[in-house]
Amino acid sequence: MTTGTAAHDLGAPFIAQRLPERPAEILSAIGRGQAPMLSKTEWPMLKQYAKDRVRRFDAEIENRLRMGDLRAAKHKARKMLACPAARLVALIRSNAKLKPTKRRDHAALIAEIGAVDVFRRAASPCMEWQPKPDRGSRPIYKFGLVDGACAALIAMALKPFARAHPRLACHPAQVLLAGGSPAACERLRSALEQAPDGAAFVHIDVRRFYQSMTCAGLARMTGLPPEVIHRHLSVEHLKVRARNSKEYPTGQENVDPGVRHSAPYKPERETPEVLSGLTTGSAASSTVAEIVMGHILRDARATEGLITLIVYSDNVGAVVRSQEAALVFKEAILRALRRSEAGPFGAGEASICDVRAGFNFLGYRWQKDGEAVIVEPTRHRHELWQIAFRTDLMEAGAGLTRRARDELRAQLRCYANGKREWEGRLDFVARYEALIDLVLPPAEPVSADLPPGR
Repeated sequence: MTTGTAAHDLGAPFIAQRLPERPAEILSAIGRGQAPMLSKTEWPMLKQYAKDRVRRFDAEIENRLRMGDLRAAKHKARKMLACPAARLVALIRSNAKLKPTKRRDHAALIAEIGAVDVFRRAASPCMEWQPKPDRGSRPIYKFGLVDGACAALIAMALKPFARAHPRLACHPAQVLLAGGSPAACERLRSALEQAPDGAAFVHIDVRRFYQSMTCAGLARMTGLPPEVIHRHLSVEHLKVRARNSKEYPTGQENVDPGVRHSAPYKPERETPEVLSGLTTGSAASSTVAEIVMGHILRDARATEGLITLIVYSDNVGAVVRSQEAALVFKEAILRALRRSEAGPFGAGEASICDVRAGFNFLGYRWQKDGEAVIVEPTRHRHELWQIAFRTDLMEAGAGLTRRARDELRAQLRCYANGKREWEGRLDFVARYEALIDLVLPPAEPVSADLPPGR
């Protein structure tokens, strides 16, 4: 067995020692500030033990919730947040999200276990502006290794509550943590196939959902300790670092003026009030937002005339039997948004469309034509992508860029793979691959009979 020095001070002096045989003893030694070096065979053993420990925590919390023992479930969740094994798993997940050149080895991850303390550490994310697909822009918060691990650890502790809490669990209509976009598309297609004549689709896009959440409301609705919310989720309480611009939103004391963010301040960016609420981009924020949305949906109790309800993050969609039922459903959801204890929230878009006229949802254009359901990419985004791709292709063909044909083909297939509900995507790929071959023909193989250089 090998020994070594700790790369990070865990609060106690390092003591060289023989590596314990059992993973539990290894983590216990790390918690005491004794950080033995691991061999290549010992690291997988420790990693698997940590993952198994997290699964046990998950099952224990969920069992207590199903028995109605909320106090015991919260106590077990706090123990999970302090557990070295759970912290190690959170570090592994956070490390996997970093760029390959910035990822740490297992020794560095072990050395950071003590730093993943959600009760004492305050996150310091970096904020940048990200353009929205339609208009404007939104703030995105990016976290480093340890802050990202803290967020991942909070998300791990919250997920049993999102599944099994008697009041805080996600609504069955929510798909972000249960199958994602493919599950939502499958449900919508099935609902449209059975929709009668006169059926309508209701779409409600909640405006500034994350930015409108109140810290006090989150503490009541999620069961998280207030200090954890303040230190890792609430924008008002974080020291937000911005980047790539000398200008930053005025009146925002929580933005560090010494660092820059990605674009100059413009009034149409929904500032200065945009830097508030819940951080976007955190591993924990999506789970918290799902719990809040589940509470809103249960409060709405809109079931009259409902064929199916599909909720993806802050996008609410429903197929209902008639225009009258659509109006009732729309008002019920808007009312629940306004009176949410984590809000209030408002709708940026609320529309009602006949399913035979077509509507946009989840990146597709949906339409019922007779008994068939037609699914195509949304026209505006699809046209923009084609314009950008053709521009890249023409520049490569003219020698203005060094992009290879294989790179462009990979870009094309990546876009098409994201449109799996579209029946015409294979023809689309074939058409553009032929265009790539026309503009950038494949290199002809050199005959073996010719001498080199001819």
